[in-house]
Amino acid sequence: MPAAVPHHLRDQEVTRQISYNDREDAEYVYEILVSGAVVVWRGKPGSDVGGEIEVVYGATAWENVQGIPRRDTL
Repeated sequence: MPAAVPHHLRDQEVTRQISYNDREDAEYVYEILVSGAVVVWRGKPGSDVGGEIEVVYGATAWENVQGIPRRDTL
């Protein structure tokens, strides 16, 4: 996994994956890990989403463990 994913989450299995296309310029994939943490990937529609991490949320109360998200619309 890319360095943007906290070290303690890198080995975890994905339990659920949800895709969302905003019909403009971005497609998002939400991956829920075993711990309950959520990783949001961003890419261009029609391409392989997963090249860029939008934000990572921790398992407890959706605490943001990655810092301030690059977008405040999530």
